[in-house]
Amino acid sequence: MGAARAFLLAVALCWAAVAGAQAPVPPQGARVTDLTGTLTDEQKSSLEQTLRSFEERKGSQVAVLLVPSTAPESIEQYALRVAEQWKPGRKNVDDGAILVVAKDDRTLRIEVGYGLEGALTDAACKRIISEIIVPRFRRGDFHGGVAAGVDRILRVIDGEPLPAPAARRPGGARGIGAILPVIMILALVVGGVLHTVLGRFPGALVTGGAVSVVAWMLAGAISIALVAGVIAFLFTLLGGGMGGRRRIRRRRFQRRRRRVRRRRRVGAVVTMSMERITRHLMATKWMVRRAFPGGTLAEIDKAIKASEATHSGEIRFAVEGALQTEPLLRGQTARERAIDVFSQLRIWDTERNNGVLIYLLLADRDVEIVADRGIDAKVGTEEWERICREMEAAFRKGDFRGGVAGGIREVTRHLAAHFPATGDDRNELPDKPVVL
Repeated sequence: MGAARAFLLAVALCWAAVAGAQAPVPPQGARVTDLTGTLTDEQKSSLEQTLRSFEERKGSQVAVLLVPSTAPESIEQYALRVAEQWKPGRKNVDDGAILVVAKDDRTLRIEVGYGLEGALTDAACKRIISEIIVPRFRRGDFHGGVAAGVDRILRVIDGEPLPAPAARRPGGARGIGAILPVIMILALVVGGVLHTVLGRFPGALVTGGAVSVVAWMLAGAISIALVAGVIAFLFTLLGGGMGGRRRIRRRRFQRRRRRVRRRRRVGAVVTMSMERITRHLMATKWMVRRAFPGGTLAEIDKAIKASEATHSGEIRFAVEGALQTEPLLRGQTARERAIDVFSQLRIWDTERNNGVLIYLLLADRDVEIVADRGIDAKVGTEEWERICREMEAAFRKGDFRGGVAGGIREVTRHLAAHFPATGDDRNELPDKPVVL
């Protein structure tokens, strides 16, 4: 028992050390903050004057932050923490934006407030980064990249559209012919193994799905990925892959003995490889914005603020369109991802261990509630599951706003019952919903 406690204490200390190693968010002393020493005083002064003049004329606030690195966090996670601490833009309007550059990581991001999402869309921010800022950074012109990016951000906020995208050069994307050797090798090797382990048809299905994902990563085009998947499926189904039919005949008897046990496993593998992977690859940020536009996110923010006035707990809502490719292929569940998000958002870091995360993985329409031990011990798994299922039922009807509002009400009821407000409670975590 003592050894177990010592082990848990060591794990807790290690976790605290890792959490404390996050890159700090600097205080916002000016509109331009450079922690890398890249910009000269004259360059910073020029950018500062541009941003100040725009803010006085338009009202919207834009800030620039250059840091060496955001490690161990991603640029998205760090930029979100910056936005939550700096709170750019006018109060109750949230019309601010921050250009965050991690110089040593070679990454950057434009974090946009609700009030500017109609102008600075995800697509517009992506084009500003890829077409205006990054080309100058590659030439070593960091000031030119920041200045040009800021200029374009201000113009877009002012209502000026971006120029038409440059026409893609014919050789810019890989065609099916360029990746055909890779497809054949994967179908030969992977298909042979899966053909033997899973059987002819299931093995061909899984191989086709896996090759589709690889082709999509290489070529960047869904159409090529689909063609590649069909080729791999047919090749594996008809040819059997490496090892051929002789090995299959030798193992036919063993396969028959395992058939009953394997049937359930094969069904799960095929479902994950084909249906789920397809859903996640087809999911886009536009789908998240359609389900949760700026107005809905603002209402969720207000609902959480109103909730936390009735208790001393903390509620956070996070929505994610789809999993990244690596965890998706690894078979990460929505529950596992929710636990990761619970950790990343530091919801465990409350005085009374009463933080609650409501997490939605949109591609799976799966809601997960992760509660810290203080409140979880008083509510229990079955009740959290009931709340999740009610939210999912609302989402299936397309009522995302009502589903989240209902979930927040139910969580609020439990927090108010077990951790009522004391009058001197402080807000330990941000209320703003997170779009991952």
